[in-house]
Amino acid sequence: MKNLLPKLMIKYLSEKWRCPSSGRKESNKWLHHNCRDTKGDVLSIGSGNDADQEGDCYRNYFPMATSYTTSEISEEFKCDLTLDVRSMPNMKDRSYDCVFCSGVLEHVDDYQAGLSELTRILKAGGLLLLGVPFRQPIHMGSQDFWRFTEHGIKYLLKDSYEIINIVSIDKRKGAGFPSAYWIKAKKKGNITKAL
Repeated sequence: MKNLLPKLMIKYLSEKWRCPSSGRKESNKWLHHNCRDTKGDVLSIGSGNDADQEGDCYRNYFPMATSYTTSEISEEFKCDLTLDVRSMPNMKDRSYDCVFCSGVLEHVDDYQAGLSELTRILKAGGLLLLGVPFRQPIHMGSQDFWRFTEHGIKYLLKDSYEIINIVSIDKRKGAGFPSAYWIKAKKKGNITKAL
């Protein structure tokens, strides 16, 4: 019995952490709605294993897409591309119809360079689907740099994007204190650089 207790606790905790949070479920619901009509070539930034933690892959959220390309900063994830969002010299200007970027910019020391590169590779009129944290615990240790407010997001995107939709995720009642934001924005005109 003495050795059984730690094993049961490990099993319980591992199952508990595999269950998606209410914020994850809310995010996935928003994504299902906002991705389903996306056409053309989609680039997923910071894809990890592409799992939505509810038994599906994010690539399946884009049934109308011509292509869906995964990417990560490290080869350990076995994504289609290994890239650093701050500088992607091998990516052509205006090469994607949609950039899907979730939970990445908070881990980028120069998030403005990252956002500039995302804007550069996105076609005019293309969609940016951006997920950023506000009320989330520190994660990934020393590589967790930023949190974003709704006002900050609007300010960062104002010159290069028309915001179609911005939504608070897992908002505490009356507190104005969401866990994260999801943004759907359309790139303006022929802009190649942001910020």
